[in-house]
Amino acid sequence: MKRIFLAATIAVATAGPGMAETLKAVPTSLDPTKAYILVEYRLIANNFADLPGSRKTLPLIAGLSFGSYDDAAHDLKKDAKGHPLIEAFRNREIVRVEGARLHLIETDPGLWVIAGWGDTSFALGSYSFRLEAGKITDLGVVTGAQDWAEGDRAMNSGDLMKMALLGPFAKQPAIAPMRASFRPRDEGDIPVPMTLTGVTYAVAFTPDQKFGNYQGRLVNRIEGANARLRDGATPKAD
Repeated sequence: MKRIFLAATIAVATAGPGMAETLKAVPTSLDPTKAYILVEYRLIANNFADLPGSRKTLPLIAGLSFGSYDDAAHDLKKDAKGHPLIEAFRNREIVRVEGARLHLIETDPGLWVIAGWGDTSFALGSYSFRLEAGKITDLGVVTGAQDWAEGDRAMNSGDLMKMALLGPFAKQPAIAPMRASFRPRDEGDIPVPMTLTGVTYAVAFTPDQKFGNYQGRLVNRIEGANARLRDGATPKAD
């Protein structure tokens, strides 16, 4: 697991130049030439929470990245140098509560796609959505998870103790790409700030949008290719 989150940190740190800004506070007004993405992150449970001094959830060091999408080419748009226009995750919230964070991203209007999570690209199939100038598009509540293949699982405290005992002879932990699931915001979630309610609209996702994996990251579908196999059904966007 440490290797996974290290890779996620590197992916964020090396992301190319972008057009977006993740805001640190609720804005007093919106830029009418810009568009906004609102999303609530549910923190991921810590598999080592039973160890003394450990927290119940993992810190939000990785999350969603967004790409400017060319619907005609079925690919990410590029800048003048041929680099894909991807907005990396930035850990800045406008509201923080126990177990959740509310993020507001200011970017350009147009068609966007959820490009990935941390060190994973959703190039095999993701959700696109359209952003309008002067408006906030609410993606709802997102939860990230590792998309384990059959027979693999996340490490727990028992595995960690075994690795410490076996040293260099211990089996290396499995690595899994990330997946993400969305649901609409409800009464138990962080409410949209009062000053933003009049310009905030629920997202309309278009599923199964594919694009190139330009950053050489782990690759997956947004719903998780392994999760789809286990469930025996194709999840739908909200």
